[in-house]
Amino acid sequence: MTIDPKLLALFTEAQQVFDQDAFAREVLARIDAERRRTVLLWAGLGFIALVALALLAAPVTTALGMATELLPATLFELETGWLELLLSPINSIAAAIAIGALALRKFYRSIFG
Repeated sequence: MTIDPKLLALFTEAQQVFDQDAFAREVLARIDAERRRTVLLWAGLGFIALVALALLAAPVTTALGMATELLPATLFELETGWLELLLSPINSIAAAIAIGALALRKFYRSIFG
């Protein structure tokens, strides 16, 4: 029976003593470099988000103001005062959007859930 020289070389290489301190230093240096890259990336994205927020503050505020004025508007004008008060929670644009969002969520969950 002959021993494969490649297999023998593999076992002799595994028996070698490696410098554990150098390996640990190299691994820690790689971890530190990856951590620095991650921190710089998040800092850059945060800066970009702050700049975008500063530039879009006025249009976003205007859009939110318009939404708060338009969402409570009634869908159907009712002549009876008590019926209008009774149906006011569901007789608005906001209620229609909320019901639509809930229906869309249920539909999505029934397909992918």
